[in-house]
Amino acid sequence: MKRKITLALLIILVMAVSASAFSGREKWTFQPDSSVTSGIAISGNTLFFGSETGRFYALNKNSGQVIWDFKTSNTIYGNPAIIGDRVVFAQADGEIICLNISDGSPVWSSGGNVVRDERNRTVNDGLFDGATPGGGMLFVSKADQKLHALSDKDGKTVWTYTSGSQGLREAPAYSDGLVFLGEYDGIFSIIDAKTGKRLNGGGAGGAINTPTVSNGNVYFSSWDGSVNAVKIKGVEPLWNVNVHDTITTQPAVEGGKIVVGTGRGAVIALGENNGRTLWRFNTNGGNISATPVIADGLVFAGGEAGGMFVLDASTGRRVGQLVENEGINADALYSDGVLYFGGSALYAYE
Repeated sequence: MKRKITLALLIILVMAVSASAFSGREKWTFQPDSSVTSGIAISGNTLFFGSETGRFYALNKNSGQVIWDFKTSNTIYGNPAIIGDRVVFAQADGEIICLNISDGSPVWSSGGNVVRDERNRTVNDGLFDGATPGGGMLFVSKADQKLHALSDKDGKTVWTYTSGSQGLREAPAYSDGLVFLGEYDGIFSIIDAKTGKRLNGGGAGGAINTPTVSNGNVYFSSWDGSVNAVKIKGVEPLWNVNVHDTITTQPAVEGGKIVVGTGRGAVIALGENNGRTLWRFNTNGGNISATPVIADGLVFAGGEAGGMFVLDASTGRRVGQLVENEGINADALYSDGVLYFGGSALYAYE
């Protein structure tokens, strides 16, 4: 059954964002076999996502019709990665799978399941996030305390970096030959993408979320409530602020703003240049784990129990709410005036 935005909220949304390409109207809804647990990727007219029971879908982005689907054995996590004519995704047991975009046929699989450490102890090789592409490789954080660099051509391991942490839970970021890694123990590392050697870094007082690279700077947030801005060249700290709430999302950076979500359901916007708080909105929807999306003068933020909130990016004022009373835990995607996001179904609003 389709879930529609209420008429009153739709009127408010259309009036409030008349200058935006986004009107808040439902385009289509697709019901997968189970809840959506991955982010969304687009290539041409095809979008890709995965489900809790391990089915990976390719849909027509305009109609929501299935083009093909691929069944795996585990929950699919993180954001799928588009690499030329292939799509890559990660599943909970640590396996990375590469498929042809055109028909979903397998190209390669990296394998998963358990591995053994240097003392022959069984180590969980699972993961909690997806694979990050860059420089001909894929970078994967796994629960075996290692960052794995795989060739994007065949999935074979190029190098591994041992973090010494209690396990890695967040995907790294990549830019210009560097990998930016946040660890569960609060360590932030800058790693050479070719060699796997740690070049520099810093830290925070809690687990660090996936960093974001923008305009020559890297921004990282932490469960201790801090947000850090570092100039990549020279590894120069620019600013550090604390929002006094557990930050549970990757920073979204766009239009001079940084937006994060918190464990108590707040959406907070900071100034990109100085970290000064611009506004704060309380969703009353529980933990926010999906990275907010900034687009067309709006911020889209999904709550654990409150659906998808639509906020004015300048003021933080709520201008609408899409799909109420439903957990939105995977990253949304905004493309060509359409917002795609997943909960119990995959939704497209324009």
